[in-house]
Amino acid sequence: MNVSTPVSSDKVRYKIKVSGLPRFYSLLDPLLQEFLKMINEDLKLNCIHARYSKKGNAWLYLTFPTESEQGIALKLLKKYNWKGRSLISTLVTADTPKMNIQLSYDFEGNYVAKKPKLDIPLSEQVLMSTIPYHSIDYEEQLRKKSEEARILFQRFGTIIQRKQPPLADWCALRKRQLNSDLAFELSPIIPSQKIDRYRNKCEWSVGINPESDSVAVGLRVKDSMDGIHYVGPPDCLRNLPISMITLAKKFEDFVKNHTEDWRIWRNMIIRMNEDGEVMVSIVINQHQSDIEKLSSIKSSIIEWFKNNITENVVSLYFQVHGEKALSDCIGTSVEAELLWGQKYIIEKLLNLSLEISPATYFRLNSLGAEELCKVVADLADVNENTTVLDLFCGSGCLALTLAKKCKQVVGIELIKANILDAKRNAEKNGIHNCEFIAARTEDILDSVLEKLKGCNVTVIMDPPLTGVSTGLVRILRKFKEAMNLIYVCSNHKLPLKNLLDFSSVVRYWQTPIDTDPFLPLRVVPIDMCPHTLRSELVLHFKRFSVNEILSTKTIRSSRHYAYRRFKTKFNPRIAETITSTSQPSTSEVGGLLNYLKKIEERAYQEGLAKGLERKAFQMGYSRGLQCATTTDDNDKLTKNTSNNSGQ
Repeated sequence: MNVSTPVSSDKVRYKIKVSGLPRFYSLLDPLLQEFLKMINEDLKLNCIHARYSKKGNAWLYLTFPTESEQGIALKLLKKYNWKGRSLISTLVTADTPKMNIQLSYDFEGNYVAKKPKLDIPLSEQVLMSTIPYHSIDYEEQLRKKSEEARILFQRFGTIIQRKQPPLADWCALRKRQLNSDLAFELSPIIPSQKIDRYRNKCEWSVGINPESDSVAVGLRVKDSMDGIHYVGPPDCLRNLPISMITLAKKFEDFVKNHTEDWRIWRNMIIRMNEDGEVMVSIVINQHQSDIEKLSSIKSSIIEWFKNNITENVVSLYFQVHGEKALSDCIGTSVEAELLWGQKYIIEKLLNLSLEISPATYFRLNSLGAEELCKVVADLADVNENTTVLDLFCGSGCLALTLAKKCKQVVGIELIKANILDAKRNAEKNGIHNCEFIAARTEDILDSVLEKLKGCNVTVIMDPPLTGVSTGLVRILRKFKEAMNLIYVCSNHKLPLKNLLDFSSVVRYWQTPIDTDPFLPLRVVPIDMCPHTLRSELVLHFKRFSVNEILSTKTIRSSRHYAYRRFKTKFNPRIAETITSTSQPSTSEVGGLLNYLKKIEERAYQEGLAKGLERKAFQMGYSRGLQCATTTDDNDKLTKNTSNNSGQ
């Protein structure tokens, strides 16, 4: 079986994803080899290729030559126990190359894309791609997510001690204080108050059911080469309220019976609050621009709604889908048109009453959003003298819950619609100490921080899944008024680079950084979405001075530095320079570090010089060969010319 070479892209790839494994950092890891041996020899599965997308991940992608073998592997590895771990196998449905999709013709002679039918039922595909933990007890789900968080921060602790040697003593001291193998306090995971039917938003797509080859409304499982979505039935999803599933079925009947081509319909977006009030948004594709036809479509939607909808729908919206550019995000965006009912639904968040529009950014679990706000408030520990700077604030939910406890709040968000929602909700709740700015955070942060100089600032960040840029981290580290930082990580993979940028004391060549770092003290996991692989992590960072960190010395640290050696040959000139340097003072804090820093700089300089000499030698040698070759060619040419002239 191949473990490193990718499968050729011109063949259909039948893949599954196996989660819940130990973390692998090398292809030669004995555990990895043992697992692959168990797959092929013990379970008799014909796995032709295995890979992981990134070192340190706890899952593998397994590839099989045929569809039937893929289905057998999926069933065998579902909840399979190995090394005391309960494995989860899910279907990878989006890995078949588009060129392999078969085309047929309908009765009008148009191309129709047909997806090869899988042996796995479509409902099972929907479950695997949406709620892969659906068949596992909730206590087991929490245990898995807690273990995942612990492994992530064990990995982070290992990396930070390897790449930041001055932090090794600080981490060792924190471990002794916490009596733990982690240098950060990892709180127990906060469970969701609602395990089933917890989602307050769902987006249904209009497409083709690949089993019946008929028009359907459901969750997208795959796209075809001509833009048609393949969708699966919604009945099996236990995380969705029943009324959302019922509305999807009724909308499917409407699309099938409508006089217009079904391809004009794009999706149906449903929002619901804890009181059961429902907001429905019908979205069509952009290729319908005739005003009369648009008016006819709106009228048909209203008529269908009044005659068929018995659920507690209080708002009905209509919107034409269009491409959004970056300028549209911070400029005037196209709003949905209210066809019937009230403009907003009201969502309760702790002591706030929030107006939710079709474009409002809000957590998918209303009760989970309350738990998140409580955790952030507990970690931030603001008072009447605190200024809260909320970066990537969205609709301002975190900022508004803290506003009445602090001096002022400044929120920055890219999307203008979210800023309008935040301002409206602040006014609705009688909050007047908030300022919300619609701009790109990296562009405006310098000017905002200039106005906050002299304030006691607590920074709250809820960035996108990819994290934040290194430049933004540098700006925050230079801002000395910020002493506390709350980082809400919605990505369960944890953007380690951001954490390392905040925590770094020295650069990779051991040159000190001129700003004090933010070091993580506590991590709180929150299970926002039961039955899924994801959980949210709330991290509390506190600023420490470099001198305070370097003053944390232990016997192990001094021994580590005293016997540190460099892979360079002895140079008398450098040895004289180092010997002549004043020896470190035992009374001066950081004296030993300065002495060692000079040694490292000299070693780095000598290594660089040797590298340049080696490069110059190689260039000279290659040029010498080239000159020699040219001379030989000229001699041969002269000799041949003289022979010809002699003849």
